[in-house]
Amino acid sequence: MEFVNGWYILLVVSDIMTVSGTIMKIGIESKNFANYDVCGILLGTSTLLVWVGVMRYLSFFQKYNILIVTMRVALPNVIRFCCCVAVIYLGYCFCGWIVLGPYHVKFRTLSMVSECLFSLINGDDMFVTFASMEQSNYLVWLFSQVYLYTFISLFIYMVLSLFIALITGSYETIKHQSEGEATVTQLHAYIAECKDSPKSGKFRRESTSSCSIFCCCER
Repeated sequence: MEFVNGWYILLVVSDIMTVSGTIMKIGIESKNFANYDVCGILLGTSTLLVWVGVMRYLSFFQKYNILIVTMRVALPNVIRFCCCVAVIYLGYCFCGWIVLGPYHVKFRTLSMVSECLFSLINGDDMFVTFASMEQSNYLVWLFSQVYLYTFISLFIYMVLSLFIALITGSYETIKHQSEGEATVTQLHAYIAECKDSPKSGKFRRESTSSCSIFCCCER
């Protein structure tokens, strides 16, 4: 990844979406195209990427660069952590959809279940979610209490805390590195192993005698 510049990829994607959205906008104005939603998504996303690309110029300043560096360092661990958490989250989604769907308005569809659980993680509509549960079936109501309490306790007190700890750990690492010596990447460490200068002559191949097609015949 040392040879890949993410900023250039972001700019290329942004330009492609801008050009595509502009062409669609021209088609809409000329009555040859009528899909406003796709055009709006392309232009809106390209605008977002352009503003994100402005952060590239802030990266030249060490004090403003700490956010970008922290995100880059924490991203691999965050992705691995989210993959593990997604398995548990999907399990709760399917369980709530199957069991609580007929008894709770927020669990009627799988998308509504995901929205409800995501809201609970952020501390939104907790009392309403508990109070909206129908009590016609005591066993299902008891299951819903255990289901909601375990989900809220697991994701708010453990998952979110670990998520914040990953980012905080990356921030502390970057902070200590900025105060001390600059870290050397694996690519630069590999290049530093060679002590010979390019002009030392050790990188030149020995000149070989020219060989024509008659060499094979002489052999």
